Amino acid sequence: MLKKLSEISFLLLVFSLPFANLPIPFDPGFPFQITEPIFLAASALLALSVLSGGRNIRGGKIYFFIAAYLVFIAVSVCFSEVQRVSAVKAAGIAYLGALTLLSFNCVEGKRMIRQSVLAWIAATVAVSAFSVLVLILFYVDRDLSIVRYGLSHYGTFPPGNYPRIQSLFANPNMLAHYLGIGWVLLLVAKRKEWIPPALFAVSAGIVAIAAIFTLSPGLGVFFLGTGLWMLLVEKAGGVRKAAAAGMIAIALLFVVVTAVRFDKNFAPVAEPSARVLTWSSAASNFVAHPLTGKGVGTFAADAAYGSQRLRDAHNLFLNVAAESGIGAVAAITVFGVWLTVSGFRGRRRGEQGAVVGKGLAIAFAGAFFYQGLAGSFEDARHLWVLAGMLAAVSVESKGEAADE
Repeated sequence: MLKKLSEISFLLLVFSLPFANLPIPFDPGFPFQITEPIFLAASALLALSVLSGGRNIRGGKIYFFIAAYLVFIAVSVCFSEVQRVSAVKAAGIAYLGALTLLSFNCVEGKRMIRQSVLAWIAATVAVSAFSVLVLILFYVDRDLSIVRYGLSHYGTFPPGNYPRIQSLFANPNMLAHYLGIGWVLLLVAKRKEWIPPALFAVSAGIVAIAAIFTLSPGLGVFFLGTGLWMLLVEKAGGVRKAAAAGMIAIALLFVVVTAVRFDKNFAPVAEPSARVLTWSSAASNFVAHPLTGKGVGTFAADAAYGSQRLRDAHNLFLNVAAESGIGAVAAITVFGVWLTVSGFRGRRRGEQGAVVGKGLAIAFAGAFFYQGLAGSFEDARHLWVLAGMLAAVSVESKGEAADE
């Protein structure tokens, strides 16, 4: 019973991820968010299940990688320019590591893997449906509170008669980041026949519409994920292989576009983009503090862009490097490489058994490496939960492949 309850609570945690920015009890001043109490409940139930003999704690290299990252974060706190701020941020990073280990230990066996993926998809469709609702109501009455809640400012885009949607997330880029993962998981569910074709088509359409109106450079991950899926899972040949290569090329073009500045008519101008400015500033801060960074949680960059003051590096690797130094960025990068490779090399899997591992690896690589080039997503809860799910699928459970 305890094992069952711990699994149910974990599935609720997975479903809660896109709703994390809804404070409890819907008061902006309340310090905790919906995912936190679910995490505590799931962790407690997992611990009780282990103590009662209902399940065992998994072993694996993942503990080493997370510990290494946390050690370098702790060193950064010790040499931080603002130690109090860094200590609070370090506690948050330790929580993210705990999320990964919880996922690693809860996602055990083919049933739990299937349910975890479906819970993620259900949440993805739910948040996408809300985004579509905001889109429709924008053209009905954009002064409605639900519309204002779901909209974002235009950022570097020129204002116009179109919405830029952030839905239930803090910003549109984070929404696009989350939806990119859900898109690949939809492909997994379709291939494994976990959802009917008609439901897949409707869900994919809703997710695609929601993603388009994020107006995020992270949209390239949809092309990347689909292209890699066609090449590595479906093993496309001929025309389909050329189409997959074209999708990957389009994804790379999205990254290039982030380095270009556009005027109000969307025409390129000979000035550095906002991201180029933040990348340069963060790189300078890293060069000035190469070993320990400025201090985790402090501003990685400081760039002026029009009337805006940009303090985030808008790059996962530069953000970690500038704040926490070379050891931390090396640790998190090696962790990402190990996870991705593990997903493609899951032990003793058949062709069908490899689908989930490869799908999660594609989703993780897109969210971590690709979208990490133009966004600082190292603190995204859903990324760390995905990391734990990928690690779980990549190892054996009781002598069998995890997803067979």
